[in-house]
Amino acid sequence: MFLKSKKKSKEKPKKEKKKKKVDKVDKVDKVNEKVAEKEHTFADVKMYRIMPLIALVGFIIMAFSFGTIIKNNHDYKVMLSRITMKKGTNLPLFQGGSKGNLTVGNVIVSKDKKHLAAEIKYDDTAHQQLSAFGKKYKLYIVTSKGYRIENLSAKYGFFGTDGNGVLTVASKVPFPDEAFVVMLYDKGQLISTQDIQAQAVQDDTLDKSITKQLAGASSSSTIDPSSNSNSDTRPPVYYVRLNPVSSKHVDYNWGDNERKLVDNLFIKQNIAKYKKQVKDANKKIKLAQNTLNEYNKRLKENPEDDTAQSGKEQIEQSIDSLKHQAQVATKNYKRMEAYRIKKDALGEEQTNFKRLTTNNMQAFSGSTN
Repeated sequence: MFLKSKKKSKEKPKKEKKKKKVDKVDKVDKVNEKVAEKEHTFADVKMYRIMPLIALVGFIIMAFSFGTIIKNNHDYKVMLSRITMKKGTNLPLFQGGSKGNLTVGNVIVSKDKKHLAAEIKYDDTAHQQLSAFGKKYKLYIVTSKGYRIENLSAKYGFFGTDGNGVLTVASKVPFPDEAFVVMLYDKGQLISTQDIQAQAVQDDTLDKSITKQLAGASSSSTIDPSSNSNSDTRPPVYYVRLNPVSSKHVDYNWGDNERKLVDNLFIKQNIAKYKKQVKDANKKIKLAQNTLNEYNKRLKENPEDDTAQSGKEQIEQSIDSLKHQAQVATKNYKRMEAYRIKKDALGEEQTNFKRLTTNNMQAFSGSTN
């Protein structure tokens, strides 16, 4: 009995040791869990605190981006408002519904920088609905209030009744590096039977309308040609923006010599254009003939060559078309070369105009191209 009780007393401490080990393990696990919980909680708190900062940075970036876009758009409008409209640009409408497309043609400035001439091209619709006599147009010259030249003169005429308009602006001193705008309003619009009942617009009414719009134009506004449609019952007023410094400069002066102006603005340029057309067409014919010779050789060797036969038929059609183009260009070239400009080359011209000023030339930065 004594021995048994002794053994039992010896075994008891072993169990206690095991319990102590288990307790230690449990404590370690709990400590690890607490550490993990603390780390996890710390990360969440850190993210929670940094989120407003991230949102603020994102807002600042977006605001900066929008500000940059707005500034670039403003700078672009300013840049456009300072230069001549590009060749081929459709003249925007200041007001009213379209009566056809008018586009900018050649724009030249004299050697002394005191004369500017701009070609205004009319499409078929414009020729049908607008007058071909410059005298029937009303002109407006719009400048900034700080424009340095006071004494300007302007004329508008046509090179032939089926030709293009010619706008000339002159100054007694060289033009400054600043754009101005010329508005064109056809007082003698050709009307259809639907327009016969329309009320005629008086000059003073039109003047007030244009002046009111110029006065109401803010520094950020732009005249949008797309906002004008055929449903607009106001008379159409087209405008062209010109800067003599950014236009093409020529090495001669024409002054009041309209023959010389027309010769250089139309005749010489058209002669050069037709001459180039003839040269290009003949060059293409020569290349096409070489291709045709190749196909003929192939067919001589193999009459069953379908590819060569098809190519031959197509190239023969192309050669015929090119020959026709060369003939037309040659005919136009000879006609222009033999053309003799009459004294009143630009017909009945309008020489009167109304001078207007504005604080916002950027309003004329728009174009339909």
